[in-house]
This record gives sequence, C-alpha cells and structure tokens, in this order.
Amino acid sequence: MSYGYRPGAPTDRTAEAGQESAAARTWRPLVQPGMRVAGIAGDVIGQVREVRTADFLVDRAGALGMAPDTLVSLPYERIHVMRSDKMTLDVPSSQVDDIAQVDDIAV
Repeated sequence: MSYGYRPGAPTDRTAEAGQESAAARTWRPLVQPGMRVAGIAGDVIGQVREVRTADFLVDRAGALGMAPDTLVSLPYERIHVMRSDKMTLDVPSSQVDDIAQVDDIAV
C-alpha cells in the first residue's frame, strides 16, 4: 500500500500552536512503532520508536551497533511516501540532523 500524498508545507508545525496540521491528520494514523525510516535516496535512517501528536520519534541506531543510539523527533510534514512497514522522508539521511530535534528521552 502506498500513500504518496504529501500535505502541508515542510515547516508547518501548527500542532505546536494548538492546531493539528494536515500532515499529522493524514500520516499519524498510518505511522506505527517499528516502521523503517529511510531518506529520499532509500538510505536507512532508523525505526519509529513512538508516535506522538505533532511528530514521531525515530531511533537512529549507531553504525554496526557500536555507536550509541540517538532518538530524534521528526515532523509528519517530512514524510514523502509510505509503503506497508517503511516510510521515506523528503530529505536524504545526511540532512535528517538539520530538520530533526534530538529527544532527551533515555534509551
């Protein structure tokens, strides 16, 4: 199953202002913990750990399990396409740190 609709502007974070964004209404019901997350070129970013109101938490596992895991929150507006257990963002993995917020939750 593929959901290619990409609502809202990339910087639309209206949920923070007390309103739910169109992207959150569209994507949040479809995002599930354990889903694989990839960059626009298909490169692996990590797995969804938690689904939240305005964003979703991604566990960016360290290379070969040697580096510590990093949790980052990504806005729903960055989802480009979704297929069954994998979502692709609208940016390459090298730019995820530019759009993500590092989460303070202990791993």
